[in-house]
Amino acid sequence: MSKNHNEMIKCPECQTEGDFKVWESINTSDDPELKDLIRSGEIFMWKCPKCGNNCIVFYPTYYHQTEDKTLIHYIPDAPAAAITFMKELTHDPYDEKIRLEPGCRKRVVTDMNSFREKLLILDMEYDDRVIELQKLFLIADLQKNDPDKKVDQIFFNREKDGTVNFAIKLEDDQWGRAEFSSGNYSQIAKTFRVALAADDEVIIDTDWAMGILEKQM
Repeated sequence: MSKNHNEMIKCPECQTEGDFKVWESINTSDDPELKDLIRSGEIFMWKCPKCGNNCIVFYPTYYHQTEDKTLIHYIPDAPAAAITFMKELTHDPYDEKIRLEPGCRKRVVTDMNSFREKLLILDMEYDDRVIELQKLFLIADLQKNDPDKKVDQIFFNREKDGTVNFAIKLEDDQWGRAEFSSGNYSQIAKTFRVALAADDEVIIDTDWAMGILEKQM
């Protein structure tokens, strides 16, 4: 179920206080209109009623897209307790009477960019685990071709024209793009099929991908 409450927050520019709606839990069956608002970031935005300053307010939330059997817990700097809680969770975090769907994919993300990426992957109907493995192979290829370039971050990305690729941030703060290959995606999904079937982790990132790769070798 969706749940929210209001909090008073203070503008960092003029110190004026105002109401801000915090969504503790979002269920797309209850509030389908929130799907667009969370993707645009509007749910995390607050505008000062006095000076008009726009602020981003980071707060934990559960996002349950029931039609796609996906539950994402966004919690900045997630403690170990949150990971354990999600692994063991069998029902809606705010209503024990609502059981999670069989095969529900549970994820924990600790920063906004990763949250947005998970939502994009969900929209594109891909498996985020395969995407993370694909990133790992892409990073290896990039460093093999140019050892002096160190990858700082890499994200699955969609351009305004609808095409998808990987956005790559290097350690010198330069950004680039790399092709997304659906053929490579399919091959990785096939190669790691058994390992993925046995996987129950909730944080899917580079460290996770490294662990899966080491088990496969």
